[in-house]
Amino acid sequence: MKGLIISSGSIKDYKLLEDLVDESDYIVCADGGLDHIIRIDKIPNVLLGDLDSISDLGLEFIREKNLKVVKFPCIKDYTDTELAIKHLLDMGIDDITLIGGTGTRLDHVLANIFLLRKFNRDGKKFRIIDANNIINYVIGSMEIKGSPGTFVSVIPLNDEGALVSLIGFEYPLDHRHIEFASTLGVSNRVVDEVGLVRIHKGEALVFESLD
Repeated sequence: MKGLIISSGSIKDYKLLEDLVDESDYIVCADGGLDHIIRIDKIPNVLLGDLDSISDLGLEFIREKNLKVVKFPCIKDYTDTELAIKHLLDMGIDDITLIGGTGTRLDHVLANIFLLRKFNRDGKKFRIIDANNIINYVIGSMEIKGSPGTFVSVIPLNDEGALVSLIGFEYPLDHRHIEFASTLGVSNRVVDEVGLVRIHKGEALVFESLD
């Protein structure tokens, strides 16, 4: 099953949101993310969070649609987004996409990106998507379809860096060590029909980005 989390960050492309909703089996709105789904006239399976960001429009929507709400106290140890991930995993849903997880609050953006590392374990799949980016956490390998105008960046996540091969890219790598905090892996392009990112050792974030 595919799960979708809609958080309260920036969503610029509502057609993208609508497509994600249509292809998902279970939809969680994390707090103020409810306003986003209201704009495309869809109904989530559940609203979850401390509800400190719910608008008047959202409150009216909850009453009108008799929406299921899972409320948490404002003083808690997890963000609403992390609670939404845990909710989906508890339901046995391990293919999860987060939209509305990026925006102007860089602390939340960074925390959400680190959640990729925390929850992409034991066969689980969790990614972040917005109008300009798809962010995946990779141990092992992943394939990326070639797409004009799309940049691919490989960014190691820990002090050991990552041993990386890139096949089918404008700037290929063969068992190249990318140090932590190095910009070596930034802004590459897939030039074949499919590009292969292989992380031989270590762990990395892989970004597919549009300007």
